Amino acid sequence: MLILVLIVALAVLGSAVAIVSNQPVDAFLPDESSQRYDGIERSISREGYPRLGNPDAPVTIEEYSSFACPGCESFHRDSFDALLERVRDEQVLFTYVPLNTGSIPNAPGASRAALCAGRQGMFWEMHDVLFDWQTRYGNTAFSQNRLLTGVENLGLNSSGFTDCFNSAETSATLDAAANAGVATTPTLRVNGVTVEASQGGAIPSAATILAAIDAATPDDWGAGAEATEPEPADAAPADDTVDDAGAQTDEEVETGVESESEADVSEEASTAPPPDEEAASAEATEVSDESDRPANESAPEDSG
Repeated sequence: MLILVLIVALAVLGSAVAIVSNQPVDAFLPDESSQRYDGIERSISREGYPRLGNPDAPVTIEEYSSFACPGCESFHRDSFDALLERVRDEQVLFTYVPLNTGSIPNAPGASRAALCAGRQGMFWEMHDVLFDWQTRYGNTAFSQNRLLTGVENLGLNSSGFTDCFNSAETSATLDAAANAGVATTPTLRVNGVTVEASQGGAIPSAATILAAIDAATPDDWGAGAEATEPEPADAAPADDTVDDAGAQTDEEVETGVESESEADVSEEASTAPPPDEEAASAEATEVSDESDRPANESAPEDSG
Protein backbone atom coordinates (compact mmCIF):
# COMPACT_ATOMS: atom_id res chain seq x y z
CA MET A 1 0.00 0.00 0.00
CA LEU A 2 2.80 2.37 0.96
CA ILE A 3 4.57 1.64 -2.30
CA LEU A 4 1.43 2.46 -4.23
CA VAL A 5 1.08 5.77 -2.42
CA LEU A 6 4.70 6.67 -3.26
CA ILE A 7 4.17 5.83 -6.90
CA VAL A 8 1.08 8.00 -7.08
CA ALA A 9 2.89 10.87 -5.32
CA LEU A 10 5.81 10.71 -7.71
CA ALA A 11 3.46 10.64 -10.66
CA VAL A 12 1.65 13.73 -9.42
CA LEU A 13 4.95 15.51 -8.79
CA GLY A 14 6.20 14.59 -12.26
CA SER A 15 3.03 15.90 -13.83
CA ALA A 16 3.35 19.17 -11.92
CA VAL A 17 6.95 19.60 -13.07
CA ALA A 18 5.96 18.85 -16.65
CA ILE A 19 3.13 21.37 -16.49
CA VAL A 20 5.41 24.06 -15.06
CA SER A 21 8.21 23.33 -17.53
CA ASN A 22 5.83 23.56 -20.47
CA GLN A 23 4.19 26.78 -19.40
CA PRO A 24 4.91 29.71 -21.71
CA VAL A 25 7.33 32.31 -20.34
CA ASP A 26 8.28 35.82 -21.34
CA ALA A 27 11.22 36.06 -23.72
CA PHE A 28 11.72 39.76 -24.36
CA LEU A 29 13.57 40.83 -27.53
CA PRO A 30 15.28 44.25 -27.57
CA ASP A 31 13.96 46.38 -30.42
CA GLU A 32 17.38 47.61 -31.57
CA SER A 33 18.93 44.16 -32.05
CA SER A 34 17.54 43.67 -35.54
CA GLN A 35 19.24 46.82 -36.94
CA ARG A 36 22.29 47.07 -34.69
CA TYR A 37 24.55 44.91 -36.84
CA ASP A 38 23.34 45.90 -40.30
CA GLY A 39 26.18 46.19 -42.81
CA ILE A 40 28.79 44.48 -40.59
CA GLU A 41 30.44 41.29 -41.85
CA ARG A 42 29.88 38.20 -39.72
CA SER A 43 32.04 35.08 -39.61
CA ILE A 44 33.07 32.18 -37.35
CA SER A 45 36.63 31.38 -36.28
CA ARG A 46 38.11 27.93 -36.73
CA GLU A 47 37.37 27.23 -33.04
CA GLY A 48 33.72 28.12 -33.60
CA TYR A 49 33.82 31.58 -31.99
CA PRO A 50 31.52 34.22 -33.51
CA ARG A 51 33.25 37.22 -35.12
CA LEU A 52 32.20 40.66 -36.27
CA GLY A 53 34.05 42.80 -38.82
CA ASN A 54 36.54 42.57 -41.63
CA PRO A 55 38.81 39.50 -41.17
CA ASP A 56 41.68 41.62 -42.57
CA ALA A 57 41.19 44.48 -40.08
CA PRO A 58 44.49 45.76 -38.61
CA VAL A 59 43.36 45.23 -35.00
CA THR A 60 41.83 42.14 -33.38
CA ILE A 61 39.87 42.09 -30.12
CA GLU A 62 38.88 38.96 -28.25
CA GLU A 63 36.30 39.29 -25.49
CA TYR A 64 36.30 36.38 -23.03
CA SER A 65 32.82 36.68 -21.59
CA SER A 66 29.82 34.94 -20.04
CA PHE A 67 26.14 35.75 -20.31
CA ALA A 68 25.79 34.96 -16.60
CA CYS A 69 28.56 37.38 -15.56
CA PRO A 70 27.36 40.78 -14.18
CA GLY A 71 30.62 42.49 -15.17
CA CYS A 72 30.21 41.22 -18.73
CA GLU A 73 26.71 42.68 -18.84
CA SER A 74 28.12 46.02 -17.63
CA PHE A 75 30.74 45.98 -20.39
CA HIS A 76 28.08 45.13 -22.95
CA ARG A 77 25.84 47.95 -21.75
CA ASP A 78 28.50 50.68 -21.29
CA SER A 79 31.31 50.01 -23.79
CA PHE A 80 30.28 47.62 -26.53
CA ASP A 81 28.67 50.25 -28.78
CA ALA A 82 31.89 52.30 -28.87
CA LEU A 83 33.83 49.24 -30.05
CA LEU A 84 31.10 48.43 -32.55
CA GLU A 85 31.78 51.73 -34.33
CA ARG A 86 35.43 50.72 -34.82
CA VAL A 87 34.22 47.37 -36.14
CA ARG A 88 31.90 49.11 -38.57
CA ASP A 89 34.82 51.26 -39.79
CA GLU A 90 36.77 48.01 -40.48
CA GLN A 91 39.47 48.98 -38.00
CA VAL A 92 38.66 46.07 -35.68
CA LEU A 93 37.80 42.37 -35.97
CA PHE A 94 35.84 41.49 -32.81
CA THR A 95 35.62 37.91 -31.51
CA TYR A 96 33.38 36.66 -28.69
CA VAL A 97 34.84 33.75 -26.72
CA PRO A 98 32.07 32.08 -24.62
CA LEU A 99 32.86 31.12 -21.02
CA ASN A 100 30.50 29.93 -18.27
CA THR A 101 31.37 32.09 -15.28
CA GLY A 102 28.81 33.94 -13.19
CA SER A 103 26.16 33.06 -10.63
CA ILE A 104 23.01 32.83 -12.74
CA PRO A 105 21.90 29.20 -13.29
CA ASN A 106 22.40 27.48 -16.63
CA ALA A 107 25.25 29.63 -17.96
CA PRO A 108 26.35 26.74 -20.23
CA GLY A 109 22.83 26.58 -21.67
CA ALA A 110 22.97 30.28 -22.50
CA SER A 111 26.34 29.85 -24.24
CA ARG A 112 25.04 26.91 -26.26
CA ALA A 113 21.89 28.82 -27.20
CA ALA A 114 23.93 31.76 -28.49
CA LEU A 115 26.35 29.57 -30.46
CA CYS A 116 23.48 27.65 -32.07
CA ALA A 117 21.66 30.85 -32.95
CA GLY A 118 24.92 31.79 -34.63
CA ARG A 119 24.75 28.64 -36.75
CA GLN A 120 21.59 30.17 -38.20
CA GLY A 121 23.19 33.58 -38.62
CA MET A 122 21.81 35.25 -35.47
CA PHE A 123 24.45 34.93 -32.76
CA TRP A 124 24.71 38.67 -32.16
CA GLU A 125 20.95 39.12 -31.84
CA MET A 126 20.83 36.29 -29.26
CA HIS A 127 23.93 37.80 -27.62
CA ASP A 128 22.01 41.03 -27.00
CA VAL A 129 18.90 39.14 -25.86
CA LEU A 130 20.77 37.08 -23.26
CA PHE A 131 22.49 40.10 -21.70
CA ASP A 132 19.11 41.83 -21.50
CA TRP A 133 17.55 38.80 -19.82
CA GLN A 134 20.34 38.69 -17.20
CA THR A 135 19.08 41.88 -15.55
CA ARG A 136 15.45 41.53 -16.60
CA TYR A 137 14.76 38.02 -15.27
CA GLY A 138 17.56 37.36 -12.78
CA ASN A 139 18.02 33.74 -11.71
CA THR A 140 15.41 32.45 -14.17
CA ALA A 141 16.94 34.25 -17.16
CA PHE A 142 18.28 31.11 -18.84
CA SER A 143 15.62 28.54 -18.03
CA GLN A 144 15.04 25.96 -20.74
CA ASN A 145 11.57 27.31 -21.48
CA ARG A 146 12.82 30.86 -21.87
CA LEU A 147 15.64 29.82 -24.18
CA LEU A 148 13.24 27.84 -26.39
CA THR A 149 10.75 30.72 -26.45
CA GLY A 150 13.56 33.08 -27.43
CA VAL A 151 14.51 30.77 -30.29
CA GLU A 152 10.91 30.82 -31.49
CA ASN A 153 10.63 34.62 -31.15
CA LEU A 154 13.80 35.11 -33.17
CA GLY A 155 12.36 32.97 -35.96
CA LEU A 156 15.01 30.26 -35.76
CA ASN A 157 14.49 26.68 -36.85
CA SER A 158 13.70 24.78 -33.63
CA SER A 159 14.78 21.37 -34.89
CA GLY A 160 18.10 22.66 -36.20
CA PHE A 161 18.64 24.57 -32.97
CA THR A 162 18.06 21.46 -30.84
CA ASP A 163 20.44 19.38 -32.95
CA CYS A 164 23.13 22.03 -32.63
CA PHE A 165 22.51 22.48 -28.90
CA ASN A 166 23.30 18.82 -28.24
CA SER A 167 26.08 18.44 -30.81
CA ALA A 168 29.70 17.49 -30.20
CA GLU A 169 30.75 20.48 -32.34
CA THR A 170 29.18 22.92 -29.89
CA SER A 171 30.79 21.08 -26.98
CA ALA A 172 34.19 21.32 -28.69
CA THR A 173 33.84 25.10 -29.06
CA LEU A 174 33.02 25.51 -25.36
CA ASP A 175 35.92 23.22 -24.41
CA ALA A 176 38.33 25.28 -26.52
CA ALA A 177 37.17 28.45 -24.76
CA ALA A 178 37.49 26.84 -21.32
CA ASN A 179 41.06 25.75 -22.14
CA ALA A 180 42.15 29.19 -23.36
CA GLY A 181 43.70 29.98 -19.98
CA VAL A 182 41.39 32.88 -19.08
CA ALA A 183 39.61 32.71 -15.73
CA THR A 184 38.40 36.30 -15.29
CA THR A 185 35.47 37.71 -17.23
CA PRO A 186 35.25 39.98 -18.99
CA THR A 187 38.82 39.85 -20.32
CA LEU A 188 39.63 41.83 -23.45
CA ARG A 189 42.71 41.31 -25.58
CA VAL A 190 43.80 43.77 -28.25
CA ASN A 191 46.12 42.10 -30.76
CA GLY A 192 46.73 39.42 -28.13
CA VAL A 193 47.57 41.84 -25.29
CA THR A 194 45.22 41.96 -22.30
CA VAL A 195 43.76 45.42 -21.66
CA GLU A 196 44.08 46.26 -17.98
CA ALA A 197 41.44 48.25 -16.15
CA SER A 198 42.42 51.82 -15.32
CA GLN A 199 42.00 53.73 -12.05
CA GLY A 200 41.47 50.58 -10.03
CA GLY A 201 38.30 49.53 -11.84
CA ALA A 202 37.47 45.90 -12.40
CA ILE A 203 36.50 46.38 -16.05
CA PRO A 204 38.45 48.37 -18.69
CA SER A 205 36.54 51.50 -19.65
CA ALA A 206 35.55 52.26 -23.23
CA ALA A 207 38.16 55.05 -23.34
CA THR A 208 40.89 52.66 -22.20
CA ILE A 209 39.96 50.08 -24.81
CA LEU A 210 39.74 52.65 -27.60
CA ALA A 211 43.17 53.99 -26.65
CA ALA A 212 44.56 50.44 -26.86
CA ILE A 213 42.97 50.04 -30.29
CA ASP A 214 44.53 53.28 -31.54
CA ALA A 215 47.94 52.32 -30.13
CA ALA A 216 47.78 48.96 -31.95
CA THR A 217 46.65 50.43 -35.27
CA PRO A 218 49.42 50.79 -37.91
CA ASP A 219 50.31 54.37 -38.84
CA ASP A 220 49.47 53.79 -42.50
CA TRP A 221 46.01 52.30 -41.83
CA GLY A 222 43.42 53.96 -44.05
CA ALA A 223 46.03 55.56 -46.32
CA GLY A 224 44.89 53.54 -49.34
CA ALA A 225 46.15 50.43 -51.04
CA GLU A 226 48.41 52.31 -53.47
CA ALA A 227 50.24 55.50 -52.60
CA THR A 228 50.99 57.66 -55.65
CA GLU A 229 54.40 59.31 -55.86
CA PRO A 230 54.23 63.11 -56.00
CA GLU A 231 55.46 64.66 -59.22
CA PRO A 232 58.77 66.58 -58.76
CA ALA A 233 58.18 70.29 -58.40
CA ASP A 234 60.90 71.15 -60.94
CA ALA A 235 59.70 68.74 -63.62
CA ALA A 236 60.01 70.18 -67.14
CA PRO A 237 56.81 70.90 -69.11
CA ALA A 238 55.69 68.26 -71.56
CA ASP A 239 55.92 70.53 -74.68
CA ASP A 240 59.05 71.24 -76.80
CA THR A 241 59.68 74.70 -75.44
CA VAL A 242 61.22 75.87 -72.19
CA ASP A 243 59.38 78.54 -70.28
CA ASP A 244 62.40 80.08 -68.54
CA ALA A 245 63.32 83.53 -69.77
CA GLY A 246 66.11 83.58 -72.37
CA ALA A 247 65.88 79.85 -73.15
CA GLN A 248 65.95 78.74 -76.81
CA THR A 249 63.32 76.68 -78.60
CA ASP A 250 64.29 73.68 -80.73
CA GLU A 251 63.88 75.79 -83.85
CA GLU A 252 66.21 78.45 -82.49
CA VAL A 253 68.82 75.87 -81.51
CA GLU A 254 68.65 74.26 -84.97
CA THR A 255 68.98 77.66 -86.66
CA GLY A 256 71.99 78.45 -84.50
CA VAL A 257 73.70 75.20 -85.55
CA GLU A 258 73.13 75.95 -89.19
CA SER A 259 74.43 79.53 -88.83
CA GLU A 260 77.53 78.27 -87.09
CA SER A 261 78.27 75.80 -89.92
CA GLU A 262 77.85 78.53 -92.52
CA ALA A 263 80.24 80.76 -90.63
CA ASP A 264 82.92 78.04 -90.59
CA VAL A 265 82.59 77.58 -94.36
CA SER A 266 82.80 81.31 -94.93
CA GLU A 267 85.92 81.65 -92.80
CA GLU A 268 87.60 78.75 -94.59
CA ALA A 269 86.76 80.21 -97.96
CA SER A 270 88.19 83.61 -97.04
CA THR A 271 91.57 82.23 -95.92
CA ALA A 272 92.19 79.74 -98.80
CA PRO A 273 94.08 81.14 -101.89
CA PRO A 274 92.39 81.05 -105.30
CA PRO A 275 93.12 77.92 -107.39
CA ASP A 276 95.22 79.79 -110.06
CA GLU A 277 97.37 81.53 -107.50
CA GLU A 278 98.02 78.20 -105.72
CA ALA A 279 99.22 76.54 -108.92
CA ALA A 280 101.39 79.53 -109.84
CA SER A 281 102.95 79.52 -106.43
CA ALA A 282 103.79 75.81 -106.67
CA GLU A 283 105.39 76.32 -110.14
CA ALA A 284 107.44 79.22 -108.92
CA THR A 285 108.72 77.15 -106.05
CA GLU A 286 109.78 74.36 -108.40
CA VAL A 287 111.64 76.73 -110.65
CA SER A 288 113.32 78.24 -107.66
CA ASP A 289 114.50 74.81 -106.54
CA GLU A 290 116.01 74.12 -109.93
CA SER A 291 117.82 77.37 -109.94
CA ASP A 292 119.27 76.75 -106.51
CA ARG A 293 121.23 73.69 -107.68
CA PRO A 294 124.94 74.05 -108.61
CA ALA A 295 125.72 74.08 -112.32
CA ASN A 296 127.83 70.93 -112.19
CA GLU A 297 125.23 68.89 -110.28
CA SER A 298 123.12 66.59 -112.39
CA ALA A 299 119.73 65.22 -111.53
CA PRO A 300 119.66 61.82 -109.77
CA GLU A 301 119.20 58.84 -112.01
CA ASP A 302 116.40 56.44 -111.74
CA SER A 303 117.80 53.29 -110.11
CA GLY A 304 115.07 51.21 -111.56
